Amino acid sequence: MYKTLMALLLGVGLIVLGLVLHQKNQGRTVVLQQVTWDENRPRWIPKDSVNKLLTLVFEDSLSAFKSGINLRNIEQTLNQNAWVEDAQSFVSIDGGVGVHVSTKIPIVRIQSDSNYYIDKYGNPFPLSPFKSVQVPLVYGNLTAKQRQELVAVVQHIAKDSFMYDHIVAYEWLDEGLTVEPRHQAYKIVLGSVSKLDSKIQHYKAFYAKMQDSAILKTYKQVNLSFHGQVVCSK
Repeated sequence: MYKTLMALLLGVGLIVLGLVLHQKNQGRTVVLQQVTWDENRPRWIPKDSVNKLLTLVFEDSLSAFKSGINLRNIEQTLNQNAWVEDAQSFVSIDGGVGVHVSTKIPIVRIQSDSNYYIDKYGNPFPLSPFKSVQVPLVYGNLTAKQRQELVAVVQHIAKDSFMYDHIVAYEWLDEGLTVEPRHQAYKIVLGSVSKLDSKIQHYKAFYAKMQDSAILKTYKQVNLSFHGQVVCSK
């Protein structure tokens, strides 16, 4: 009987102690402890701007204590920023709030009536006054479908080291998708975005054979849209 009573009292004591510690922990003041960045991504926005944005979030929707923290609200606020792809927030044991920010990676830069980047999902996002990234240019106004197709083409070409370095710009013309090679006066007509592997291999074979030829400089267009053929025009 005595042992049972002692065990019961010990259990009650542990529960009370746990509640007291939990209440004390929940009552700790919240402070912004750290903002970390994915270092492999462009820093489109200064850290100070993120700090100011977080300060506004705290003032608008958070209490001063851990019990009132809404981490999802912090993340949603940061994710609404045009240059942020993903933000993850957390609270440490000592009451500090940390945020890890992953910014968007540009695939191409659109140069048209308005200039902007496109990310890997085909979504546009604005240029930044704090940072620029050298990526292939795309001329003209694109539809949503063309943006999606373009991302697929650019990512496909990026797998080939020669073509990735060789191609500097893209444009949709009446003939279809055309690309601009580095240090050459002609344009390459891909036409549709299908059968890219075959088109790339045919072009690389053509270029390897003709790159030292004076005739290459006279071409205005190299057309790959015909099945299994490389058709050049002056």
